[in-house]
Amino acid sequence: MKAKILETSVAYTGFFELRRLTVVHDLFNGGTTGPLVREVLHRSDVAAALLYDQAADKVVFVEQYRAGAHVAGVEPWLIDIVAGRIEPGQTPLDTITREIVEESGSAPTSIQLIGTYLTAPHLSSEKVHIFLATVDAACVAGFHGLAHEGEDIRPHVMDRAAALCMLQTKPLSLWAGLALGWLGNRNLPSRDGRSS
Repeated sequence: MKAKILETSVAYTGFFELRRLTVVHDLFNGGTTGPLVREVLHRSDVAAALLYDQAADKVVFVEQYRAGAHVAGVEPWLIDIVAGRIEPGQTPLDTITREIVEESGSAPTSIQLIGTYLTAPHLSSEKVHIFLATVDAACVAGFHGLAHEGEDIRPHVMDRAAALCMLQTKPLSLWAGLALGWLGNRNLPSRDGRSS
């Protein structure tokens, strides 16, 4: 199967770039489409991390205003996982290490990759690299974020069981949902040493 971009134009540039593509691609039953116009939101990729304190069996989230949630009619102060744009010359690991400190005030003791995902491939080129970062939840306090980026971030510490319940009880970002789903499928020891 082959696909070809015949033409690309930029329809808008701001917080993201809106690209208008003219494409053709092969069809499953043979042949090729005629030229199709598709619009794609384009911006740098993202690194995100679920912060977890295994010794205390607690998850650390961050809360901040999200305009997309507001427009969607959801509580705009969204409980979410740490995330940030990958800057030119940075790796996903570089980015998430920086973002964990900036958004939660915590220093991770270990970081492991959960997976890399396309956020919304029907309308965006964005990839997100999701990590699990080990932190000390007892050290989480205060307010965080970079003022020059308009960030106003408050961390929240939650028992793992309560965090996993949010999968059924709260609208979450896709990244948070994926990370919590991953955590829920791990056979981790609980505080009393038994696997849960």
